[in-house]
Amino acid sequence: MEVEEMVLGDSEVRLAVRSVAASAVCPGCERRSSRLHCYYRRRLADRPVAGRRVRLDLRVRRLVCGNDQCDRRTFAEQIPALTSRHARRTTALTAQLTDIALFLGGRAGARISGRLAMTTCRDTLLRLIRALPVPSSGLVPRLGVDEFAIRRGRTYATVLVDMDTHRPVDVLADRAANTFATWLRDHPEVRTICRDRAGSFRDGARTGAPQAQQVADAWHLLHNLAEAVERVVGRHRADLREPLDLGEERDEMPRSGAAGSNELDVHGRPRPLVARTRERHQQIHEPSSAATACGPSPVNSASVAAPSCVSPEPPTWSNSSSRRPTAPA
Repeated sequence: MEVEEMVLGDSEVRLAVRSVAASAVCPGCERRSSRLHCYYRRRLADRPVAGRRVRLDLRVRRLVCGNDQCDRRTFAEQIPALTSRHARRTTALTAQLTDIALFLGGRAGARISGRLAMTTCRDTLLRLIRALPVPSSGLVPRLGVDEFAIRRGRTYATVLVDMDTHRPVDVLADRAANTFATWLRDHPEVRTICRDRAGSFRDGARTGAPQAQQVADAWHLLHNLAEAVERVVGRHRADLREPLDLGEERDEMPRSGAAGSNELDVHGRPRPLVARTRERHQQIHEPSSAATACGPSPVNSASVAAPSCVSPEPPTWSNSSSRRPTAPA
């Protein structure tokens, strides 16, 4: 390529370039041709430089194919590692945007691309992800299968996972046994199928891969065990109300008649609500400090009953000019 002109702006760099190759390869018959038909302009976006967008104004040649057996009469030349058919970005910029889309997704990728002077939208980034070729899964000797909801309660699909790499292998359109069996017939290398207790997966594995061994995954084993233990404990809940032998803690527990089986939990410990209620009851009904100080004092048989608290008589005032109170009689 040859740069003919460069225009440097505040936020953008424009380059006028053209190809200097003598010939180009026809994409139909792969024969090289140098017979010129015409020129046309093609504008491409490239990776930014120093925080500025880069625009390429490329002068492209349209050549005539010299092969009479070829279906193409003319074709446009493509510059290797720079252009591709119908693209408005260079190959390098497309690869960079694809990496951003894979790491960040649509919305976040569009925001960071704008900060990096690569203006795009989330839909473009999602299209770049969809355009990537699906990687080959290879042989899957140990397969994991489970369902997931596309629309909860109505539409379900099936995901297949390689249990060695823990990566998704394929997605089936539904969770029917026939669909799963058809996939297994196309993959006879499957030797172990890790599944839940759904009947459709069981029937599909028996039909499509009779040589495979079916096992339950660890999560469903623990989940089923927890449900079984909960059912057993629920049936024998009345037997678990007896307090356990806690040694010193059991001796310190209240022994009143109110502390019955309803006041203890399944481990024999007092219920927190019952303990708080009893404590509050004692605080309300215990005698006040003032009533205790002024209450009757205990007397023996030899003593005479007398009031514990004697209020003094009010003072009397004399007729003298000093107006001083006289002592009580």
